[in-house]
Amino acid sequence: MSQAPYYIGIDLGGTQLRMAAVTAQGQLATEMLAVPTGKGFTPTDLSHALQQLSARSAELTGNHPIAGWGVGAAGVVWDGQLSQSDNVPLLSGIDLAGLLHTAARGLPVKLENDARCFVLAEARFGAGRGARNVCGITLGTGCGGGVIVEGKLVRGVSGAAGEAWGIPLREHFLEYYVSGYGLLRTYLEQGGQVSDSLTGAEIADRARHGEAAALATWRAYGDDVYLLCETLIALLEPEVIVIGGSMAQAHDLFGEKFQHKLAQRPTRIALAELGAAAGVIGAAALHL
Repeated sequence: MSQAPYYIGIDLGGTQLRMAAVTAQGQLATEMLAVPTGKGFTPTDLSHALQQLSARSAELTGNHPIAGWGVGAAGVVWDGQLSQSDNVPLLSGIDLAGLLHTAARGLPVKLENDARCFVLAEARFGAGRGARNVCGITLGTGCGGGVIVEGKLVRGVSGAAGEAWGIPLREHFLEYYVSGYGLLRTYLEQGGQVSDSLTGAEIADRARHGEAAALATWRAYGDDVYLLCETLIALLEPEVIVIGGSMAQAHDLFGEKFQHKLAQRPTRIALAELGAAAGVIGAAALHL
């Protein structure tokens, strides 16, 4: 009896390139392998990293059959290219699909935006499983999003559908307020003491210890995430909105407002369940 194949899921982000083998049931078949990326990450760096990680992955799977590679990349993905990517700018505009096909040595490759991979993973295997209409929000260094309607990813006319960061808000974009930098800026405006090494997690810790500036910062943050949820409900009324990303770990500080206000609405608000693995699982799921 032949073995069911695995799929290689790759999450190309602004700080790390992650790879893992994934089963057709959305389970990790190997540990997640990773190498650092960053603004200086070049196409040559990417080729070398893929070669290194795929060789290690083959060792871990015992050369188990692989049916294809799925790749989620931070930025707008369209026609085999990555554009508008502030996180890995040296990869913008290159023939990324061609580079990936070469690295995959003839295996089928599918390329998609990383936030769409996140929502695909959570819709099929995580907090949104069983739903046909799902919106996903990633809250971290920036703000991303993805939309699934009747079980299918919505991409738009140029690959920018679901890019929640670009919603206009108070003479800026939404990401200006709900990004990591936006949180620090709001904290400073509220009278908090900001240092170069201060993180969102530390501001959350200060809020949980009762610091007024930190509490006010997270309330303001929650107001803007609530506005995004209301916008998604007004336009799409999905069955569930899944919220993930590093900032979601502070949901106890900013989520109470919209959990209360949206309690009687048909759309459910859910926290992501798959953690850091969502990117690679969703990338692999592009083949499923």
